[in-house]
Amino acid sequence: MWFKLALTLFWRELRRGELTIIFAAIALAVLTVFSLSSVTERIRINIEQKSADFIAADRRLVSNHALNDDYILEAERLGLNTARQMFFDSMLFANDELVLGSIKAVSNGYPLRGVVKLKDDFAQAEYEVRDVPKPGEVWLSEGMFYSLGLDVGDQVEIGVGMFRASKILVSEPDAPFFSLAGNKRVLLNYTDIETTQAVQPGSRVFYRMLFSGDEALLTDYYGWLKPQLRENQRWQGIKDRQSPLGENLARSESFLLLAGLFGIMLAAVAMAVSAKRYCERQYDPVAMMKTLGGSRATIRNIFLLHLSMVTAFSVSIGIVIGYGLQAVATDYLASFMDTQLPAAGFKPWFLAITIGVVCALMFSLKPLLDLFDIPPLRVLRRNLGDKLAVSRVHMALSVTTIFALMWFFSGELKTTLFLFGGTAILMLVLFGVSRLLFSAGRKLGLSPGSSWSLAIATLQKRANANAVQLISFALAIKLMLFLFVLKNDLISDWQMQVPADAPNAFLININESEVSDIRDFFTQKQITHTEFFPIFRGRANALNGEKFARSTSKQEGEEQDEEATEGAGRELNLTWMTQLPDGNEVVDGTWFDADSTELEVSVSRGMAQGIGIEVGDTLTFLVNERSFDAKVTSLRSVDWGSLKPNFVMIFNPPVAGKFPVTYFSAAQFGEGDERTVSTLLRQHPTVSMIDIKSRLEQAQSMIAQVSLAISFVLAIVLTSGALVLISQVQASLAERMQEIVILRTLGARGRLIKLATLYEFLLLGALAGFVAALVSDVTLLIIQRELFEVDGKLHPYIWALGPASGALFVAAIGYFMVASTMRQNTQGLLRKLA
Repeated sequence: MWFKLALTLFWRELRRGELTIIFAAIALAVLTVFSLSSVTERIRINIEQKSADFIAADRRLVSNHALNDDYILEAERLGLNTARQMFFDSMLFANDELVLGSIKAVSNGYPLRGVVKLKDDFAQAEYEVRDVPKPGEVWLSEGMFYSLGLDVGDQVEIGVGMFRASKILVSEPDAPFFSLAGNKRVLLNYTDIETTQAVQPGSRVFYRMLFSGDEALLTDYYGWLKPQLRENQRWQGIKDRQSPLGENLARSESFLLLAGLFGIMLAAVAMAVSAKRYCERQYDPVAMMKTLGGSRATIRNIFLLHLSMVTAFSVSIGIVIGYGLQAVATDYLASFMDTQLPAAGFKPWFLAITIGVVCALMFSLKPLLDLFDIPPLRVLRRNLGDKLAVSRVHMALSVTTIFALMWFFSGELKTTLFLFGGTAILMLVLFGVSRLLFSAGRKLGLSPGSSWSLAIATLQKRANANAVQLISFALAIKLMLFLFVLKNDLISDWQMQVPADAPNAFLININESEVSDIRDFFTQKQITHTEFFPIFRGRANALNGEKFARSTSKQEGEEQDEEATEGAGRELNLTWMTQLPDGNEVVDGTWFDADSTELEVSVSRGMAQGIGIEVGDTLTFLVNERSFDAKVTSLRSVDWGSLKPNFVMIFNPPVAGKFPVTYFSAAQFGEGDERTVSTLLRQHPTVSMIDIKSRLEQAQSMIAQVSLAISFVLAIVLTSGALVLISQVQASLAERMQEIVILRTLGARGRLIKLATLYEFLLLGALAGFVAALVSDVTLLIIQRELFEVDGKLHPYIWALGPASGALFVAAIGYFMVASTMRQNTQGLLRKLA
């Protein structure tokens, strides 16, 4: 019996629209969670899979000096797959041409992950192999064939050995993303290293060992290996080293996460308001059912069935729409990334369904319990039960639920606390400001009978409800403005911060004998350039005799030793100078004394603050396998945004001659200098050039692609904001009906009422937009300075865009919701109120 009655009531409430907002709010929360979590999960899985290919193994051991053979023997004893690599530069000679090549010698088994792409001839298609060159053969990049004037199968001389150039090397899985070797790559069999005799004591050589196999075996092997590692040897996994593309995708995942949290927050607010309003509308039917003998159990069953049906339908619809959204978004991303994103697995389904059910239950629980307690006497005394309309318990439960959902979705307590706490503070400020403004409406002195006077009076009358609406709209508009400015303005702002005279190319690997010739070449061609700086690589290994913490492996879940001193964590490009470089300023201590014969070092202020270095301290450095001490004599502020050569640590001249060095400079080439650059590199084949302009363009392209991937989040957030507005307006429809009846009875014209309603929403939206613009601009200012490290500035145009877009957004949706009510005659409104 009760089941049939429940279905009848359900369809009636569904037709009246009372359940529509609850349905839409749950569906929106579900589709937001499902679409965003699916996209981020598929990106994460793809990054991990591609990153394993990126290092050609599951793990690798990196060193600047020869590695112990026992490392390979122990790995093979455990059942791991292994391979060796050695990197060095050497001249290649053929057809009277001499070119410096970046040689990678690899052993059998390479690559352990990924594939090598080759071509048998220039005109043939590329194909994939998991193999290495045979002894006596080399695989050369296509550019190397051109530089040496070779055909496939010709002989090329490397060191003192002769080799057959048997294949065209298209790509290797572990080729660097920004390759300084450019098109001068050579793949050599590891057994042919001795044949070349190019590796001699003091040669600049890098070593790697590659490992793949079961994760448990890799963890066991690292436990055996770790105690034997030197400070300048690193154990790396896919989480320790990713490509710049992977880093940008990781940033997009974080941004999607924050945007998703905003979407969930707004959808949850809409759900809470709608559930409360729905239960209030059922007070009279419940009182009547109790008067006619309906038991509490029957009433409970009826409305719990309603909640179950709404939840089931809305979760299903949310999953369907969310699946479609994530499919569109990932296809779009895949086309930019030129790859196929893997399936996301079960996690997004679990998150979406769980959050949908929790939303429905937690935001409806307290209103439903209040509904079951409505007394039967309400049929005679209509105000009985109204005190249940405002419940602090319901508010506290809703706030707690929103926080729990955000934490559950993000999995990051710090991010959740930051966003939730900042939003809570913003809400309190907005609530206070709105109450102050709305309460001041009576003092404006507007003329009676004016639409503006009526609108302001209405805002003041519903101050609490309007304050909640203001907060919801401000959050939605804030995120909209934030996305808009970040995508369309911040990149151009960053470009504008680059000085007009900034270099657009770095020249590296310059031998000392070439410095004079290249300087003369720049002078002859009137090319602006910086000084030529000597470069050698080393690691700050200890401070005042206390060794810095050893680098840890994120892949193995290692944590930093709390007792160990934090260090730089990586090898640095080191140099020496006599004069303080441009863009640097000594902020503590003094610059080098020209007469000093002791080793001294100047440290950038950022590095000093990060690891606790002070003037007068002694730093111990490890260069290759040689250790030495230097006294810190000054701390410098460094203008990293100038794009000119800058260094974290600079030594005084007495360090010169102690280590082999190459030279480094920066130059500013014009648009038509391509032939000049080619001439320079042809005359000095050992020199490599890094085109900074193309790097900036590549970085900006990645940022643009990431911003495109999150564009659909804006639509979700705006929809959430619209739902909040609709639910708030729907909750006030009965009160608005009473006001319209009273105003018409007092002789107010329809035009006056319509304009007053429109002005009410315009004022509310404009105020929300103004506050949103303020918060967005302050947030962007902080991001510009802290994240992009450029001088932040305000964006005056959003001070107009915020109020205008807010007024239009709120007025359009709010007026649409009440338009049908205002079109009804007074008699019809009275029947609905009865």
